[in-house]
Amino acid sequence: MVGQAEVEIARKLFEEGWSGGHVDAPLQFMTEDVVMRDIVGHSEAMRGHDAVREFWAAAADTLKVLPEEIYVADTGVVVMWMAYGQIPADAEENAGRWGTAEGVSRLEFRDGKVCLEVDYWHGGQGVCDDWEAHWNARRARPWRELGAITGA
Repeated sequence: MVGQAEVEIARKLFEEGWSGGHVDAPLQFMTEDVVMRDIVGHSEAMRGHDAVREFWAAAADTLKVLPEEIYVADTGVVVMWMAYGQIPADAEENAGRWGTAEGVSRLEFRDGKVCLEVDYWHGGQGVCDDWEAHWNARRARPWRELGAITGA
């Protein structure tokens, strides 16, 4: 059964883990044998901390994945999120700006940690100049209007 403790772990995984700015930041919230799937970014299941670390290393210092809503089920939670990744300074287009994407993650838990994460998203949706301004604009809108600001 999923309770408030698991909801808090899910929130922290995204706010402090995936948005933590360090390759090891999300691992503190995951079991050693975690299984992770990223539908767009990784075709095969990743198993264990080393696999997640390898997948995550290139983006860890410039990615923010912020939870918008958390839905609870008997076996886990679903987190709706908004992601921001900074485009490298040497990129030909949009250098220094932030790519945006939104999606959901299914999480299951064991012994107070995430043992399964499956991320569902469609890919990049646009760019913005300031991820914090974009995030704050999303948060200020009524829920039914969020689609109006998706991307840029």
